[in-house]
Amino acid sequence: MKRLLSAIWAVLSSRAVPPLVCGVFLLIYIGIAFGTDDTLIALMAFTRKSVILVVLLALIPLNSLCLMLKETDRHLKRRRAKNGDENDAPAGLFDESIAVPASPEFAELRGRLEAEGYNCRRKEGVLAAWRGISIFPTRLLFLAAVFCLFTGILVSLTNRSSHRMNVVEGEPIPTAEGGGGLVERIRLEASSGVILDKKLRLEVAPSTAGDGRKVFELYPPSLYRGYFVYPRYLGFVSVIRFSAPGMQSASEIQGALNIYPPGKEDRLEIPGTPYQIVFSMVKPDDGSDPYMTGRFTLLFTVLKGKEVLFRGNAPTGGEFVHEGFRLAIPDFRRMVITDFIQDYGVLLVWTAALLFMGAGCIWLPVRVFLPRREMVFLQEHDAVNACSRAEGRRRTHAGVFHETLDILEARRPSTP
Repeated sequence: MKRLLSAIWAVLSSRAVPPLVCGVFLLIYIGIAFGTDDTLIALMAFTRKSVILVVLLALIPLNSLCLMLKETDRHLKRRRAKNGDENDAPAGLFDESIAVPASPEFAELRGRLEAEGYNCRRKEGVLAAWRGISIFPTRLLFLAAVFCLFTGILVSLTNRSSHRMNVVEGEPIPTAEGGGGLVERIRLEASSGVILDKKLRLEVAPSTAGDGRKVFELYPPSLYRGYFVYPRYLGFVSVIRFSAPGMQSASEIQGALNIYPPGKEDRLEIPGTPYQIVFSMVKPDDGSDPYMTGRFTLLFTVLKGKEVLFRGNAPTGGEFVHEGFRLAIPDFRRMVITDFIQDYGVLLVWTAALLFMGAGCIWLPVRVFLPRREMVFLQEHDAVNACSRAEGRRRTHAGVFHETLDILEARRPSTP
């Protein structure tokens, strides 16, 4: 039983687990890519339905926890060895470990190492020397980030719910429970950002349920009643009045038109008639953005079945008349096609991003300017067990270590 547990621990704490698991998912991704264009979405759906793949993905955060325990155990054992609390240095804790038959007098060694800039601590039978800062805390931050990242992905795959709805200017924001605040204004503005040259703002008034005033932007996503708000596409909601020869009365329909940016087409069907209208937007000659200004002209094509009857254009708020046909646009409002996603894994992914940033900001200067270098000399009967470890500047550290070994070798007791 003990051997079995040791084997399980060795597998779970192996650094090969993350690349192997990612390799399996990469192969599946490549296989799915041959059959669909939405490869990532298909992979997520396939993983969500497969217990085996879910368990396989769960191995990565489990591996991160095991590595955190393993790294902490190794760090504490090294500290005990440097403090003289261990009779010998356990195997694998240091890069080099050499037993030298020599006198355990450490005064000369301490002076030599202090001259090289090492801090030294001497206790009975132990001399420890070190310089620089350990990356152990950074390593824990990195492993915690990996744990949060893949746990977040796992939570998102297994518990994510998504609803795509239209957020319309002048109407309550749609929510799963209803009663959302009124969308007072939807604005697309110029931005001085490095990546995005425009920013989107959805301004929502307080609701009767006690929600305060909210402003939703494109990035980062905001939270509203337990759902993350992800604006996806811009469009318009229009009221269209249409009448044609032979129709008893004009037909008035309200529909969402996904016709932004200019050149994109969408169509509305006139209920109870064979007529369809294909809409698009004229690109302004002055280069202005019609979604930002709210001033634009609609192009439309009226069809009867598949037959094109006529084409025309009309400004928002205007109308068009042609041989008994009349098309009026009394109301036209901005709309944002929005995904409302309940996904608590996003919080873990954001936490992982912050941890990765923190680990990187600490690791780089420490690794470049103050890498940790350690030596421990332990008295073992008539010999000295010399141990060395370096997290950077290994050649320089190795040179000092081997010079110290030469001093020990010079004091090797002569053989009669």
